[in-house]
Amino acid sequence: MRQKAMKSPRQNPALSPRLVVTCLVVLIALFPESRADLLNSEDEQRLMSFVNNLMECRNIPGLTMTLVKGKEHKTYSVGVSNKETGEAVDSSTLFYLGSLTQSFTSTLIAVLTQRSGNVIHFDSPIAQLIGGELRLTNKVLSEEITLRDALMHRTGLSTGSIGALTGLPKAMSRGEVVNQLKYLPLLGVFRDDFSFNQFIYTLAAYVGEKITGSTWEKLMRTHLLDRLLMSSTIVEADDVTAPGFARSYVSEKGVLKEINSKLFDAGPLAPASFMFTNADDMVKALKFFLGAPNLLSQVQLPGPVLEEVMTPRTLLPAGFREALDKSSYVWPVPDISVGYAMGFFRNVYRGMQVPWHASSSHGFTSIMWMVPERGIGVFISINGQKYSTTPLTPLQAITYTATDLLLGEDPWINQTSSCTFPEPWIKVPEFPDVKMETKEADHPLESYIGTFGNDLLGDMTIRKSNTDNQALSMVMSDVTGQLLPEGGNIFRLFLDGNFNHLREPEEGKHPLPFLRVLWIKIAIAHSMNDYDDDDDDDDDDDDDDDDDDSDDNDDDDGGNDDDGDYGYDEDEKR
Repeated sequence: MRQKAMKSPRQNPALSPRLVVTCLVVLIALFPESRADLLNSEDEQRLMSFVNNLMECRNIPGLTMTLVKGKEHKTYSVGVSNKETGEAVDSSTLFYLGSLTQSFTSTLIAVLTQRSGNVIHFDSPIAQLIGGELRLTNKVLSEEITLRDALMHRTGLSTGSIGALTGLPKAMSRGEVVNQLKYLPLLGVFRDDFSFNQFIYTLAAYVGEKITGSTWEKLMRTHLLDRLLMSSTIVEADDVTAPGFARSYVSEKGVLKEINSKLFDAGPLAPASFMFTNADDMVKALKFFLGAPNLLSQVQLPGPVLEEVMTPRTLLPAGFREALDKSSYVWPVPDISVGYAMGFFRNVYRGMQVPWHASSSHGFTSIMWMVPERGIGVFISINGQKYSTTPLTPLQAITYTATDLLLGEDPWINQTSSCTFPEPWIKVPEFPDVKMETKEADHPLESYIGTFGNDLLGDMTIRKSNTDNQALSMVMSDVTGQLLPEGGNIFRLFLDGNFNHLREPEEGKHPLPFLRVLWIKIAIAHSMNDYDDDDDDDDDDDDDDDDDDSDDNDDDDGGNDDDGDYGYDEDEKR
């Protein structure tokens, strides 16, 4: 990816004064200047005192925030973007959005459907839109999956989430990713189960590329960012440590440590997770998502279509609801999770609909939260914090407080509870003190050594550990770790290297295993005759055979992947 150099505006001595005046009028109409009465001085002081206190007690290096209410807006910058140099955050400092990028990608797809004259719509089968070349885990899913299914994360396919850590094989194009999606097994029920999936968002973006002949990066710039005058927002960059970018920090043994910038390289998965923006640009984004008529017109997106993008049709699973829903009687003010739309969650706060999205990745945590009924929008991003099992909670505390003040309500979280939120209302799960008892595997460790992989996620190499004779070591792209046997053919993966912070974020705690690995059809000396060495040949069978095989094995694949296999079968042992 290359960071696009901004061209200097050309000087034209013959530029018409009338044209200059016209341009100024247009810009002022689009983005009137912020006014100090967004919050009165007392409420603003109360908010910033709350923010500063929370940042200190939670060890947050830097924060950027945008508040919008109707035509008014204001940005706030606190702390440092670079701990080493002490460079301060300002409203132009770029923060990483992570999966919040998906709100923009789904909106871009909506714009492209409108520009097609409704030839393309959310319920169009993707296979038809890209010329029938789509091949997923079974024939029904391949033929019926639509843009709406992809953008609502309701395909039921495995997340393949280890790919978000390892990155994909170098120089892999989006078309090549789409061609290998057959390696993602079905874990849930198509159109019934929510399963967050970066690969499938990449598939949706690929549809846009296929029908326009352009790239997601160019489409995002041309049809959305440029039209909103979000000129500082970045969707492709080689160096995210360049001037203007906030550095990010993670807790390792209780100390904030700058993360390796290579981890931000999303490659072909960028439509699901790669966008850097700042508080100034988010003024425009918030007003647009709140339905400002002038901005909807500028983007050429009708209000009802934007509302359709934000309308939930998928219920969240229990784990998500537990984290995002505050409808229980224990909460002073309920915040009820309604479901998931296309790139937006939907809650009801103080009786009002709230489309929103958030992300926590590689040290950055961000939230975008809107109350369209009252024209209120909040964007906050931070570049690190002391370790927490609930990294979104600091931003939730600020968001609730800012929203209440903008609504004229008395905030229900005070400075003391902001440092412990969501306590005292509910107990925060503590970082587990995991004491791993190494057990014997079903077979000698040497039997598990080899290189395993598929054409989607790349190769995973297993070797004997150099530091523990009862463990194996794993290398997959830039991801390394140790595999400790748990008994049977189950191993626990303990990450190290670039991801050591996930292993031991707090001093004195035993490492937290990242995932469980269930070996499936592994080539081992004691069962070589049981290994189906014709998997690649099966892939070439006709569609009817594929469909039958997939239907027969869906339940097995789902059970296996639920234990952490992530669809990783041995493709070849070299």
